[in-house]
Amino acid sequence: MSASGRSRSGSASGQQPEGSGRSRSGSASVQQPEQSKSVVGGFDRSKYPLRDKEGVSKRLDLPPEAYYHDDDIKHPFAKRPGFCTLGKPAKVAVNQFRVNKIGNVDVYQYDLAISPIPVKNILIEKIWDAPKWQAKLNEHKASWIYDRRKLVWSVNKVKEIRSIINIDEHKGRESNDRNTFHVVLRNTGTIRLEALRAYLSGKMEFDNSVLECMNFLDHVIRETPTKTMKSIRRLFFNIDSKRMDLNNSMEVMQGMYASMRMNQSIQEGGFGLGINLNIANCAFYMSQDFEQLCCEFLRAYKREWEQMDYRDMAKMLRPVTIKVQGKKDRYEPSEAFMVLTKLYRIKFEVKHRNQDAKKADKTYTVKKFSFSQSYGPDGGNARNVTFKRKVVGGFEEDVSVYDYFFEKYKIELRMWKLPVIETSRGGYFPMEIAEVPKYNRYPFKLTPNETSKMIKFAVQRPPARLDDIMTKARALKWKEDPILHEFGIGIDPNMAKVNARIIPNPEIQFGGGQKHNPGTTGRWDLRGKKFFKPCPALKSWAFVALEKCIDKPGLENFARVFSQAWKSHGGAIEKPPIFFEYPGGQQHHYICQNAYQECGKQNKATPQIIFYVLVDRTAWIYDRMKKNADCRWACLSQMMLIEHVRKAQPQYASNVAMKVNAKLGGITSRIPGSKPNEPAFFKVPTMMIGCDVSHASPGSKAASMAAMTCSMDKDGAFFVGTCETNGYRVECLLPQNVRSMLRDPIRMFVKNNKVAPKHVFYLRDGVSEGQFCHIKEYEVKAIRAAFLEVTGQVPKITTIIATKRHHIRFFPEKASADRNGNPLPGTLIDREVTHPFHYDFYLCSHVAIQGTARPVHYHVIDDEVKMKPDDLHKMLYQQCYQYIRATTPVSLHPAVYYAHLCGARARQHENVATSDQVPLVAKDWVQGREPGWGAKVQVPASVASSKVDPTESDPLLPMGGEESREDSRNMFTSGMWYI
Repeated sequence: MSASGRSRSGSASGQQPEGSGRSRSGSASVQQPEQSKSVVGGFDRSKYPLRDKEGVSKRLDLPPEAYYHDDDIKHPFAKRPGFCTLGKPAKVAVNQFRVNKIGNVDVYQYDLAISPIPVKNILIEKIWDAPKWQAKLNEHKASWIYDRRKLVWSVNKVKEIRSIINIDEHKGRESNDRNTFHVVLRNTGTIRLEALRAYLSGKMEFDNSVLECMNFLDHVIRETPTKTMKSIRRLFFNIDSKRMDLNNSMEVMQGMYASMRMNQSIQEGGFGLGINLNIANCAFYMSQDFEQLCCEFLRAYKREWEQMDYRDMAKMLRPVTIKVQGKKDRYEPSEAFMVLTKLYRIKFEVKHRNQDAKKADKTYTVKKFSFSQSYGPDGGNARNVTFKRKVVGGFEEDVSVYDYFFEKYKIELRMWKLPVIETSRGGYFPMEIAEVPKYNRYPFKLTPNETSKMIKFAVQRPPARLDDIMTKARALKWKEDPILHEFGIGIDPNMAKVNARIIPNPEIQFGGGQKHNPGTTGRWDLRGKKFFKPCPALKSWAFVALEKCIDKPGLENFARVFSQAWKSHGGAIEKPPIFFEYPGGQQHHYICQNAYQECGKQNKATPQIIFYVLVDRTAWIYDRMKKNADCRWACLSQMMLIEHVRKAQPQYASNVAMKVNAKLGGITSRIPGSKPNEPAFFKVPTMMIGCDVSHASPGSKAASMAAMTCSMDKDGAFFVGTCETNGYRVECLLPQNVRSMLRDPIRMFVKNNKVAPKHVFYLRDGVSEGQFCHIKEYEVKAIRAAFLEVTGQVPKITTIIATKRHHIRFFPEKASADRNGNPLPGTLIDREVTHPFHYDFYLCSHVAIQGTARPVHYHVIDDEVKMKPDDLHKMLYQQCYQYIRATTPVSLHPAVYYAHLCGARARQHENVATSDQVPLVAKDWVQGREPGWGAKVQVPASVASSKVDPTESDPLLPMGGEESREDSRNMFTSGMWYI
């Protein structure tokens, strides 16, 4: 475990300032950040603000060099050295539709200037859609494509179009000078599509001309669908979309994902672009009255609240009174009120203005629900919340929300005891006059029950998904699209048929030289097989039953079944286990302490591992037990559910045995080399490093977690893990974290292998193309520094990004598919749908249990090792069979998979009270930009409003406190404790 201390920013710059102005309505506006002129390590930190300012769509799938700004470096990312030739060929349909042609037409780009500058985008759209302005545009024959912000494209060539637009006129309202705007459309140049073709052919570097082409094409292809469907970033929904209720406040809807991507089709007659279509499922709040949504939302949150009515809700939303002797009463938000704060940012419309044409088309956003100490025990209801209004003579007076609506609209509020809604525009609205429209996305983590329903709704076997995708593709009617026709764009209505390769599966070696070939089934049985490397004999271990959930004979029976499985797999037992039963109500720290000390005392040896039997899946009990065992005693532990212990099935015991063996330093199996005791993949000492940065769920105040796992053996089968906090919502590893987390694993590798690694494969999980430059310039640089510090030399490093956050799916022909229609394990695609010249490929290494398999997209961004493509493909695939706790290959390379597990387990090591690790709901949050790292971060207001850098966070607790033993700490950190 890293003991790096409190995290500090590696950047010299402070947080970027955010300017704000005021609109006429009083709502705040955020100014564009200034462009930084400095370029650090080849990465232009002004790239994101530059793109925003130029009006480039954030939907674009851009190559990584679009974010790299160093003209002295040509091709900063690795180029493909060759294609896969392993195994046998296969034909696979991929859900990408080739762009066949783009017409040789002159496309002119225009800049839309409006004065005075509208603060809200919705106002810009109203100006553009005004009949008077549209009539001006229609004087020219061809279409106008507008990005709804600033840029316009057309085959019309005009120098300038001017007009004065009053948005009140076409609404039939009295004209108001504040709604009068001067609009100018100016020609700013021509889109050079030949620049895009040259880049895709590898004849020129990526520059702004290529970016302009991609931006233009993205808007053209979306123009028609956006008019007929609801567009949310890259997702499209329509009124007929398939849907299902998750509860009475939320529903899931099936939509369509659509994105334009660069591809290799230019080498086979295409233009080098493809449209990636996929099925997308999204959770939304149900369209209903706001107070009904609130009531249903609370009912679904807690079983005790299921019978709640509106009167109950009003009572439960009142503040909790805190009595303090000798002082004035204090008021705190109730539990129900805190749950309701999850509805911040939800959009709503109002019902009381239906007859008012001036206000009928407005949508508002919830900022918060009224709460203040000054409102007293009844809280921020409509009678208590007041605001200033102007009266005759220019004076102001206080008026309550209740009185205002009665006097202004003759509405006598019935549910006035409910909290008042405060909006982002500074308005106050009672819940009963608000209603929630469709397409309000639910942004938080779903409950287990909701997740289960979502999965059942979303899961589709390949034939069904293929049919749905093709149905949605036909509904787009690309051949009939007048906009595409006008610009000469042709899209193939059929999915791309790609030449794939099926890499041979490996043999798996177990103990005693026993080998097994699973074939294409992707599964094997552990019965009759011994661990390749058993851990040291069990001689100080124990079983603990929490809350006396099982009697001693039951514990002994499971211990007997486990011991049989353990021995059958080659494990040794020197002494039998000790058994403990603790009644309910015992403090968890006492249970851990007593079990650890008594186990060690009775066995006269440091406890190796303690098994705990839990009553149910309650997360906080698991967290407390792990936190005490890990951070106080550095004692390895294995948690088990009572239902499994009672059944005591041999297969379950074998699964537990695999985990225990790994925690104590053993290895389940390996992929053998061509000669005995020879590694299958490496010719020189090589370390595999997996890395993942995970973030707390929306609404949590917890810091981001960085995890690194490092292989310790010549086969790349056994990985130790280290973790540390990584600021708040910071995606890239802080350099000081990289160095501190790698020191001990490097020393362990040298100790185990008697030599420092010559080669390193750094597998980084799921960062976007926009962050590849950060990985290369910061993380890899810090890895080199760590090796130099510990070993005095720097190994060759190959950096590979591995992500499953994409929408590419494989639909193989029957001969190359499993019984469900999914691709066989080992199916690899590096043609047609991959980048024209970058070193990337898609690999499906697992057997999907249900639904459609999602391949992993591997992207080699830097290649110093120079392993042959076939050897690299084979290594990444076949090492998936070495996953230490399964009898099936995993979908993601084990190094990255282990980093996921390590980061999740380290949540129990946060230096906060366990009850605070999973906060009830979000409070005030802000969007910030982490200085020097180019990635958006979302941090608690308490951090953002202070002078603390969002890259700072409290470090994790160390493995083992003052009471722990040194041999316990060494045993803990040298094993796979996170498994």
